Amino acid sequence: MDMLKLEKYLERIHYSGAVEADINTLKKIHQLHPAFIPFENIDSYTGKVPSLDADDVFHKLVSEERGGYCYEQNLLLNEMLISMGFRAEIQLARVLWKKDENSRTAKTHMLQIVELDEQKYLVDCGFGTVTLTSPLLLDNEEPQSTPNGQFRISRKDNGYTLYFWKEIWLPVYRFVLDNVEHTDLEVANWYVATHPQSGFRKNLILSKVDEKARYTFVDHVLNIRYNNGEKTSSDIDSNHRLFEMLENVFGLKENAVEMLKHAGY
Repeated sequence: MDMLKLEKYLERIHYSGAVEADINTLKKIHQLHPAFIPFENIDSYTGKVPSLDADDVFHKLVSEERGGYCYEQNLLLNEMLISMGFRAEIQLARVLWKKDENSRTAKTHMLQIVELDEQKYLVDCGFGTVTLTSPLLLDNEEPQSTPNGQFRISRKDNGYTLYFWKEIWLPVYRFVLDNVEHTDLEVANWYVATHPQSGFRKNLILSKVDEKARYTFVDHVLNIRYNNGEKTSSDIDSNHRLFEMLENVFGLKENAVEMLKHAGY
């Protein structure tokens, strides 16, 4: 175990208290990680393919206090969980969000399955708009409450579909448990970061979720959906407001602002 890296990660997500490979630690980390390490695609949006090297991911998300998208978020989380003694395996999913649940999409989203006390849990801090804030029991089809909404997992044949409750059950992604190699992640990452029709190439997207609300920026609009059901929307109509939002809402530093400035902002 690299104790120095783990200590820096726990400091980054404002974790305090004992660290044990148990469900209480897993729940606490799962809630804190997406509150303090925002989802953001500044790299792909400005023409850079994010590195999936473990040291590069740690340097970017922890040392530089940047954010990242699913591969970076969950690779970092996977490394830290394993260093704590958890059994965590990477998986790939087909994204269904804002699509029909029978859509045939590519495997472009990374998640992980954590096995603990003879139970398997879905763990995912990298979906952006509806990122989980608590592990979900994998083989439980009943609705499961998290600090930020209800989810459920439906099993059909050998596959699973994650749903999020938003007045109706909306499909998030579909996956099967399979062996995933790092090269599979590299291919998916390259596609998502470079394909001309990829939303992560065409749009600047940021999100985070804390104990109060979900915060999402896309299409020049900042939406805040509070846990009590209230929602606010703000037009981010100038570079000044954009850079102010990056720091004050998403906690990003000058290095993130400079990347956007170099890209023409």
